[in-house]
Amino acid sequence: MSLDTNGESQQPPSWRFRIVAISVIAALCIALGVWVAGVWVAGSPTGQTERQHLVHLNNQRAIVDNSMNLYEPLVNKFFTRYTTAFSEEASDQRKQQVFDEETGRLQRDARINRDRLQRMEQSPALRKQEVADAFNVFKREYGAVVAYNEQRVTGMAAIARSIGGACASIHSKFNVSTEKYAEEYVKAADGCLAALSSGKEGSDQETTKLLSDVEIVIGNQRGTAQKVVESKDSFERSANRILSGLALLDVNKPLNEAQTKYEADAKAKYSALIEKANTSNAEFERILKESIESADQEAKSGE
Repeated sequence: MSLDTNGESQQPPSWRFRIVAISVIAALCIALGVWVAGVWVAGSPTGQTERQHLVHLNNQRAIVDNSMNLYEPLVNKFFTRYTTAFSEEASDQRKQQVFDEETGRLQRDARINRDRLQRMEQSPALRKQEVADAFNVFKREYGAVVAYNEQRVTGMAAIARSIGGACASIHSKFNVSTEKYAEEYVKAADGCLAALSSGKEGSDQETTKLLSDVEIVIGNQRGTAQKVVESKDSFERSANRILSGLALLDVNKPLNEAQTKYEADAKAKYSALIEKANTSNAEFERILKESIESADQEAKSGE
């Protein structure tokens, strides 16, 4: 089964999250993959023929390919649980617990796939140059998918902590008509801006662009609120409060545009990686099957 670029499950989840369940079948696939892969030497009896080595390598290729389909539900589950912890205003200890549990699962799965690819390098079938060349491309492209999913988790965590955390209620928590609205907004905006700035550290290009776009919107709105705080008399304060309120009416449009662009860019990047992985898998499978057929023909001619 090849990596799938179609369907809703491949879209990078937004902070308007949905709960994504991981099926028992998916969990069993992971366990089966670990059991079948084993250590290469342990799974390859001594004295194997060239054909047996090729068949074994092809089986490992299929396991790697199938295991990649488990990343999406794992990543979605991480983002759902972690964002929920922030929306429910859970304790810092609970947020860290959720983060550790979900990232631990993803890290274990990534480690299993990297180890499996490294064990495949020990196959005697790679003595054939065209098989070795195809495997190297396969390993590179599937390794890129594993690495990107790890990077996605970093970016999603940054989004959860900033947009889903410190910035989540900034435009709904405060009453614009109250006297202290401007002061409260400025204080909340400072916390939001600090979280956005911190979130950009270590995030990928798409996440950094999203956080920067939101940062501009919040920064501009904070500026209008700051003018209210710094007003010298009641007339100036009233005028600035009206301007600040009007600016607040337009805040949702740029925020939604930033989210839409992030989701489109992230999906395009991920889809491109998956397409390369699928292409490398198809080519690797083709060469392995042709090599197996060639070995069969040689065996028949030698009878």
